[in-house]
Amino acid sequence: MADATRPISIRLPEADHVRLAEHATRLSGTPSALARELIRSGLAGNDPGALAERLLKIERRIVAISQDVAVVIQSTDRQVQSVGHIETMFHQLLRALAGETVNEETRHVSR
Repeated sequence: MADATRPISIRLPEADHVRLAEHATRLSGTPSALARELIRSGLAGNDPGALAERLLKIERRIVAISQDVAVVIQSTDRQVQSVGHIETMFHQLLRALAGETVNEETRHVSR
């Protein structure tokens, strides 16, 4: 479980705000998130143990997100197959209602 957090407010010159925002944009992040990470890395100092622990936490988060993405991809693939099956059945129904004959090959849809 994540530790409780508390807000902090800091004042920076306008030029630093701009540099922070530009750097965050390059990293596809927000200025607040970048400032938070810079502060936390500064607080960790040169302690290899603290840096290693932070890297392990980040790695665990990435693994968890990767697993979630894999589950979403599998679910999406199943939905695509289901939609394809339903679409085939719908077209067969339209042909049947229009009085067209349905080929034996297209009558049996594989799942």
